[in-house]
Amino acid sequence: MKDTIARKYRLIVKTLGYVGWSLFWLLIWDVLVTIDFMLFFNSKFTLPLMPLTLLGSALVVLVSFRNSSAYNRWWEARTLWGGLVNSSRSFARQVLTLIDDLDDGVNPIKTTLLRRHIAYVNCLAAHLRGEPCPDELMAFIPPEEFARRSRSNNFANDILTGSAALLTREYKAGRLDSIRLARLESTLVDLSNSQGGMERIANTPLPYPYVYFPRLFISLFCLIVPIGLVESLGWFTPLASTVVGFMLLAIERIGTDLQSPFRISEHQIQMDAICETIERNLESMQRDAQCGELVGESTH
Repeated sequence: MKDTIARKYRLIVKTLGYVGWSLFWLLIWDVLVTIDFMLFFNSKFTLPLMPLTLLGSALVVLVSFRNSSAYNRWWEARTLWGGLVNSSRSFARQVLTLIDDLDDGVNPIKTTLLRRHIAYVNCLAAHLRGEPCPDELMAFIPPEEFARRSRSNNFANDILTGSAALLTREYKAGRLDSIRLARLESTLVDLSNSQGGMERIANTPLPYPYVYFPRLFISLFCLIVPIGLVESLGWFTPLASTVVGFMLLAIERIGTDLQSPFRISEHQIQMDAICETIERNLESMQRDAQCGELVGESTH
């Protein structure tokens, strides 16, 4: 019972805290308007409800357009990351099966390419957040290559280019034919296309009016609502006005978070979790491939 109450309490606190201090100042404003009208305002000024209703309807339409656009950006970003996961699995499968092994054992370039790809996806996530490539990725790529990250404007793309160069070297060494090389290159193109789509979303914000006008009009509407309701609701005005304002402020906050899907927020794309999934998938595929090779050798 206590755990249930504690969970509900945390949920309420999290819900109210999502809007932040704006909700607190709105409540203070509603209380002040109500006290002033009920106790001190001699000439009772009233605001007709019809203009308030029309303003609220127009505001809902505007916010709906903005939030719809923001959600489309968020969903496209999530779809692109889903495509990146699939392309990563395809790339790993092709690396493990299409590249020929050495005469004396497993080709070490397979492990190198998979480790580089883990570095690539993690570096891409940092790049989309506007952060430098994490230092822990030094374990996945050569130190001299990692040292060039500060001089690169897109180090994730440089890692992908380096992987393509390694594939070309394998082709020249005769461990890849032109057909298999073309198939691997096609998968690299898919990865690059996903990255380009994510960068387009990250570097192209919503138009300024889409961001600023809903916030401005919601603020004005929240200031006007208690003035229009106080005559009919009296002392209950803060309750009704604050609830209405909370819903509008929450909707505005959701749209603000969704329009930047890679920025740290309540609704950000969980890129770190996706990168961990890719890393686990690649490691599992490599282990299975090595076990399959060992089984094949034992049967001979």
